Amino acid sequence: MEKELTVTFRSLCPMATGLDVLGDKWSLLIMRDMLFGFKTLFNEFKESPEAMPSKMLSNRLKKLEALGFISRHKGVHNKKSVYYFLEKKGMETLPFMVELMVFTTKFYYDHLGSTYTKDVKTRMKNDKENYMNEIIFNYKQFRRNIVI
Repeated sequence: MEKELTVTFRSLCPMATGLDVLGDKWSLLIMRDMLFGFKTLFNEFKESPEAMPSKMLSNRLKKLEALGFISRHKGVHNKKSVYYFLEKKGMETLPFMVELMVFTTKFYYDHLGSTYTKDVKTRMKNDKENYMNEIIFNYKQFRRNIVI
């Protein structure tokens, strides 16, 4: 269920509208951290190497929740904890992320080196469908097994 959020769209173009929703430099990184790193807590997102400012992180989490990409849950055992989980719409950004990583590895390999490129150059590129299914399966397993 999407919360009300005022989003201004630049045009009726699908590319421009998509960028209005996901084109900032932080939203996909948050969802990356959730899918690939199983991050759920605000402080876990803060530990990412991109060092997102706290206010920006808070704003992006609210935006992603309002747009239905993620959901927010209060901790049951620790009432102060707030957990964030990907929803179906958020998981459906994975193909976009994979294509961006394949593209980046192809054209900026010298910058990336071998640190992040093993899966990109092999499984993401050559067995994309199975790779993405495995990522989604692992995330769903994680989500089912987490105790909040």
